[in-house]
Amino acid sequence: MATKTPGSGMELLDRRAFYLYQVCSCGGIRAAAEHLHLNPSVISRQVRSLERELGMALLERRGRQVVPTEAGALVNDSFLAQRRLNSELGDTLSRLRNLQLGKVVVSVGDGFIESFINAVLHRVAERYPDVMIDIRTGIYHPHEPHEMVANDEVDIAVTYGPVSDSRLVVHSFRRGPLCALVAPGHPIAEEETVSLAELARHKLIFLPDVSGTQRFVNEVFRAEGQLVTPAYRCNLHSISRRIACAGIGVAFMTAAAAGEEVAAGKLRAVPVDHPMAASSQANLVRRAGRRLSPAAGYLWKVMLAMQ
Repeated sequence: MATKTPGSGMELLDRRAFYLYQVCSCGGIRAAAEHLHLNPSVISRQVRSLERELGMALLERRGRQVVPTEAGALVNDSFLAQRRLNSELGDTLSRLRNLQLGKVVVSVGDGFIESFINAVLHRVAERYPDVMIDIRTGIYHPHEPHEMVANDEVDIAVTYGPVSDSRLVVHSFRRGPLCALVAPGHPIAEEETVSLAELARHKLIFLPDVSGTQRFVNEVFRAEGQLVTPAYRCNLHSISRRIACAGIGVAFMTAAAAGEEVAAGKLRAVPVDHPMAASSQANLVRRAGRRLSPAAGYLWKVMLAMQ
């Protein structure tokens, strides 16, 4: 019987490669297990199995984080490339069969969901009634929306703040000034603008630092030399708006992002008085070189007009 060399005849890009990728993305086995809602031993066992079959280490510890070895990075790159090819093959076969059935996965930040539902979703549903629209929203970990697009985890994403990535097709648009959102009875509710120094005296509501909105808020405060600690932190724009509606804190986003509450008189949107806050940027992104399915292509076209 011939001796089997390490890795020969092996399907490298199986479930084990997926677990390895998640460990590298999350920075550790335990973090990956929490992200995937699995027992850490399951992931550890699968990664060790892949290492034994290859005959080399795929992970190494660097400080408090786990990072891929050179071999591990090669496996990760191959896994992502294969997943991308599989996705493109599925799209191509769908077009060849002229199917209208299928699924489009779109990442829409919580601050954009109202615009997406009102301006986009009903039009796509009318045009492609049998296509399922899988909407991902909220604050993502460990991947930001544009990384999810680059790795083919979603077809299209809306992001907040500047994005520069050669892997992506990016359409940027303006969202208006950054505003402090407060209940009508709040001390700053009747102001035309509000300074950062004034805001620092109130209870602030922050999102996680990975959020594009929060990164922008942090940059504005840093530019003014203001060090602030929030009174509340939550992972959804909708929750931060509800806290502000209760009159116990100041949330941050554009007036458009809180359009429903502002129109109903539940919140006042007071522009932040700082040059950096005068205008904010959002982006519609898809992966460069990827041929979108007909339904995804139509959704992209409709979203180009979304504000």
